[in-house]
Amino acid sequence: MKKCFVLIAILIGLFGPQGNAQNSQIVVINEIAWAGSLASPNDEWIELFNNSDRAISLTGWVLRWEGKTIHFGEVEEGADNNAREVRNTVIPARGYYLLERTDDTTVNNIEADLIYTGSLRNSGEQIELVDNRGIVIDTANNGSDEGWMAGNANSDTVAYASMERISARAPDQLDNWSSNNGSERRGQDASGNNINGTPKFRNSAR
Repeated sequence: MKKCFVLIAILIGLFGPQGNAQNSQIVVINEIAWAGSLASPNDEWIELFNNSDRAISLTGWVLRWEGKTIHFGEVEEGADNNAREVRNTVIPARGYYLLERTDDTTVNNIEADLIYTGSLRNSGEQIELVDNRGIVIDTANNGSDEGWMAGNANSDTVAYASMERISARAPDQLDNWSSNNGSERRGQDASGNNINGTPKFRNSAR
């Protein structure tokens, strides 16, 4: 009986309690272009990353923030759903999943996995990724009362820099987010400018 309790304690220590967003770093919110791009401040995008060695179906999962809910599944007309077009419902092992706002020209030369509607406020949002059991798997900017933890708008040194997660295995907290520093950039905006971010590629802040 003692051996059984010891084994349970070890498993809890390794994996944490089920449903705890700070311990369940399976799929994470990896990058957020909340300020848009040089082409348009409305051209926002969000990237997820799969930490596991297996592909994961996102069917039944949602990404949500105040007043917005994106369903990773079939788009239902009239539903409480900000997903406009779902092209892919699977995030590959150690791979990325790109959500682009309004249309696929937001990141003009990289195909979106999902097109959504609805903006992110420049004053900050708290975002949740919820799986098909209703468990919060990850968060971004959670607990921040002073805007976004990272990222830049037009007035900053690196204009329209995305907010990047430093470690995909670490929790959503201030010291695990950084602005794209320009050392690694991928993708072009709707006007052909280089994006100060890394959609579907490793982050500059790592």
